[in-house]
Amino acid sequence: MYNATEKSLPAALLQAFKEPALKGHFHRINDEWVCYDPETLQNSIYYLTIALREIGVGKGIGVGIIAPSSPQWIMVDIATQICGGYTVPLFSNISSKHFEYQVKDAQVKVMAIDSWENLSAQIKPLVKSIDHLINFNKSEWNELLEKGKKMDSDSERQKFAERLASISGDEIFSIIYTSGSTGTPKGVPLTQDNIVSQMNAIAEFFPVKLGNVCMSVLPIAHIFERLVVYYFACCKISIYFADTPNNVGKYLPEIRPSIMTVVPRILEKLYEKLIDGANKKPLPIRWLVKYAINKAKNTDPMAKSLRHTIWDKLVYSKMRAALGDNFYLLVSGSSSLNVSVNRFLRNIGLALYEGYGLTETSPVISAECPANKRMGSVGKPLNNLNVRISPEGEIQVKGPSVFGGYYNRPDLNAEAFTDDGFFRTGDKGRIDEDNFVWITGRLKEMLKTSTGKYVSPIPIEQALCQRAFIEAAQVFAEQRKFTSAILFLNKDIIMRKLKKNEADFDLEKALNSRRIRTELQKHVDMVNKRLSDWEKVKKWKAVFETLTPESGLLTPTLKLRRKAIEKKFEKEINEMYE
Repeated sequence: MYNATEKSLPAALLQAFKEPALKGHFHRINDEWVCYDPETLQNSIYYLTIALREIGVGKGIGVGIIAPSSPQWIMVDIATQICGGYTVPLFSNISSKHFEYQVKDAQVKVMAIDSWENLSAQIKPLVKSIDHLINFNKSEWNELLEKGKKMDSDSERQKFAERLASISGDEIFSIIYTSGSTGTPKGVPLTQDNIVSQMNAIAEFFPVKLGNVCMSVLPIAHIFERLVVYYFACCKISIYFADTPNNVGKYLPEIRPSIMTVVPRILEKLYEKLIDGANKKPLPIRWLVKYAINKAKNTDPMAKSLRHTIWDKLVYSKMRAALGDNFYLLVSGSSSLNVSVNRFLRNIGLALYEGYGLTETSPVISAECPANKRMGSVGKPLNNLNVRISPEGEIQVKGPSVFGGYYNRPDLNAEAFTDDGFFRTGDKGRIDEDNFVWITGRLKEMLKTSTGKYVSPIPIEQALCQRAFIEAAQVFAEQRKFTSAILFLNKDIIMRKLKKNEADFDLEKALNSRRIRTELQKHVDMVNKRLSDWEKVKKWKAVFETLTPESGLLTPTLKLRRKAIEKKFEKEINEMYE
């Protein structure tokens, strides 16, 4: 149902809103779903375009957005593009230094927010200094719509239609900032051609039909979710914007989505929810369910058997029901998924696929899909891309959805591209005989020990996290005499292991529990067996810590903030080397 004839994102989206069968898009507000029907979406974008143009939004002007995902986010984004400007997604918890740099670099003259209270104290003065402020939940939003509505006329509608038809492929639709190796953010300008070619290629991998329902739980400030939302919206299907990823488990049986994109942490939470439900069953049933879970975690998903059919009828079908039992596409990206969780979810019958990409590639480079899946890989490259492995093992990519260079940073572009125009991803990988891509590490994240040996931390961290009670792990070795790790434990799973509840659970006692430490050491020893001597984790520290973007230890896309973790646990790290 994707219409590939439109040459710009705004034109494709507004065309999709004309579908008679489309119910609209929904936003979770105050514990209820608020519907934005197609007519409201179209009119709001039209009125916003007029109003934004009147306050100065045009070519070369940025509109910043600091807000969770919502239909309003989309309205501002599309209206800005029709005006000739571009949006700049920002996050409320970034440093004032980075915020100021991004606003100035991208020439942000208008800022849209969802709540003044959600802004950090350090960036509030900077937001106040911007020319125009739009608050989604205050009078500014309605005033802006009313301003555009009052200016409505036949000539304005003609002007709007002409502009929509004339949007060129080289116009920037968004500038997205990523962290730089020097600490200075890098602006990634993505064009209309980039995003449209990406959606055309995605349509070949993930065809959808009217009647599908998408639930959006990730921030569309990140290009992964933004592409997903726009692709499925252009496929003329309804999208439900959840208020927080923490409520995913609650909404799944209510919405029964057929499509959802996630990061591994969300899937791990769903896995834990199902395991926790199993532990609350009466004893005889609990044994049965735990046996079925163990089978699902340790069996090749491709190896179906009569026994699996029996387990499916008795156990797995009920687990799917708890998750809505309607998934057609469940796509995981951003980082690698825990192997046990991956096996489990596929074995209970979820249509789970992994993908790979970067902001600079709009973002998808490769993905599993219904026609091509191989667990552990990140699927096959999109058909519009040329993907190769360099002699050093780096994944390099070229094609119409790859950006043209960093914004205002010509100094970075010579290093970012090869002489023949391939973008250097910085990721190590391989492509097998069937054209599936496998990620094996990061070139730029190699750690060099004080003895001159190199350690690739990501494969070690992924191996450490293959046990569900280890929520995350970070490896240390740079200029150190051996490799060590901080292990972030899952509190709920550890409580179950120790047969404790919230009232009688003591964090310190749990960390020093002989049973827990023995189990952790056995797992570390098992991981070490597959490593070279200098890569082996010689010492480790287990911690209970809240890993969220708000804590400052995760990025908005739920990846580890390595420098922040190293700083916070400096004492614990140094103790391992004393």
